[in-house]
Amino acid sequence: MPRTQTYLAPAKINWFLHITGKRADGYHLLETVFQKIDWFDELRIRPNETGLILLQGDLSGVTIEHNLAHRAASALKAYAQTQGKDTGHLGAEIHLRKNIPTGAGLGGGSSNAATVLTALNQLWQLHFDNVTLQTIGLQLGADVPFFVSPHPSAYAQGIGEQLSPIELPARELLLIKPNVHADTREVYQHPLLVRDHVPLDMGASALSEQLKILNARTTLSNDMQAAAFAIAPKIKRVHDTLQHLVPHAYVRMSGSGATVFACPQNSAERDALNQWLKTCPEDWQHRWCHTLAE
Repeated sequence: MPRTQTYLAPAKINWFLHITGKRADGYHLLETVFQKIDWFDELRIRPNETGLILLQGDLSGVTIEHNLAHRAASALKAYAQTQGKDTGHLGAEIHLRKNIPTGAGLGGGSSNAATVLTALNQLWQLHFDNVTLQTIGLQLGADVPFFVSPHPSAYAQGIGEQLSPIELPARELLLIKPNVHADTREVYQHPLLVRDHVPLDMGASALSEQLKILNARTTLSNDMQAAAFAIAPKIKRVHDTLQHLVPHAYVRMSGSGATVFACPQNSAERDALNQWLKTCPEDWQHRWCHTLAE
């Protein structure tokens, strides 16, 4: 019998997120830099020949049919069928252990989907290349292709699917998530959303150099912040608190929220953040993480 394999699905942050326009089909055009961090969900996957895809574990109130891990397995199987592969017998038992909070802007669900795609591609011996898996993943979410890719960090354009590897150092971050949820669709529809950011006039290499020095003077922004702050004022409170504690540090919201991160520049800023954590509101989830690098 096939053995159960264990996989770690990392979270990510967005160092910035610019919205530069909107396509005719309604999808927003983005510029962002993703970087994976050392906070992981755990998936245990066992292939079988029942033809059934079973998902158990920490589903966070999401129905199985809407869970991205289950949808990824179904999408991979459906695509394989269109390529003339015999898929009727392909099945799997997937157990999900959630550590990354949902609704956090950290991409936990997308990372789960990407992990299932890459794992079952191997376990089912489908032999699709990474670009094909990214294309399947894009049907599930704009940041799934990044998680499918082997890159720890990437400059993403288009709707998130145009990826350019970017070299960034490992850094320590403090992540704070208040006990609120900013619905991504609601953020995109909010009148305060910036929708016309002038596109960056630089390639991945120049952007990499700019991102190696991050502080409060860095002009790269998250165009979703104002809308998310209006929808869930606690996110703004977290942002303003961190900015007050370390006024010279780089502080941004990740994705569409609700997580805000601070990137301390030195031990004094780190100590100030640690001192504040002793009195941090109990319903603000916090975690020190490191970004992943080559």
